[in-house]
Amino acid sequence: MVSLAHDIAREPGVEISVHEVSHRFDLEGAPLPVLDRVSFTARRGEFVALLGPSGCGKSTLLRLVAGLEPPTEGVVAADGARIDGPDPSRVVVFQDPTLFPWRNVRDNVALGLEAQGLLKQRGARIDETLRLVGLENFAKALPHQLSGGMAQRVALARALVNDPDLLILDEPLGKLDSLTRLSMQGEIVNLWRRAGFTALLVTHDIEEALLMATRVIVFSERPASIKADIAIDKPYPRHRDDPDLVERRREILGLLGLDASW
Repeated sequence: MVSLAHDIAREPGVEISVHEVSHRFDLEGAPLPVLDRVSFTARRGEFVALLGPSGCGKSTLLRLVAGLEPPTEGVVAADGARIDGPDPSRVVVFQDPTLFPWRNVRDNVALGLEAQGLLKQRGARIDETLRLVGLENFAKALPHQLSGGMAQRVALARALVNDPDLLILDEPLGKLDSLTRLSMQGEIVNLWRRAGFTALLVTHDIEEALLMATRVIVFSERPASIKADIAIDKPYPRHRDDPDLVERRREILGLLGLDASW
């Protein structure tokens, strides 16, 4: 059984290095610290979950990794090269699928290739990706005809059509109902295992992090610093009643100061 990222035959991926990164915003003329000297490395083909209190700075860190803005201090690098702007090899999937309502599923998925002028050369890749996420029969459907889970599959397909080296997932399942969320957790893991990209996931759901990731990085309150970096060396599929995962959950709740309520 294939169990971990290093077992995947094809590992395109990318190594992401975050070194001594601090970040702050200017809030009405006063600095608001968000990140405090954060350092970690996501190895090629890893699935790393970032977990911490709401508003601590996790999503800000993803923006820095995506190249959407530079850090105030420190360096974020991909395979040793400083990230200084967005790149098609690093794709973000947000909580809201943000589909264009006037474009059908296939045309929404085509957006990235269209923007890069690659639609003619790589048009067949769109149909391949729709099959990969199980939406080949909905290519002509409009967004209002889709369920929440299907819309999020379109967002994933739109990201995967670019064959990214890094998939950045900013609470992509946060608005889904519980049953759809469980199903999508497994689907994202399966897509990652097939393609071999590096994945960074922000989530507030401890169980979700433990079921999906090879590592869980736990952050403090804002300004975020790393409290723990926990390897989850368990085969897939994982089960929420696994005693090791239950113990890890208890450990993380303790790090977040919530163990008394468990």
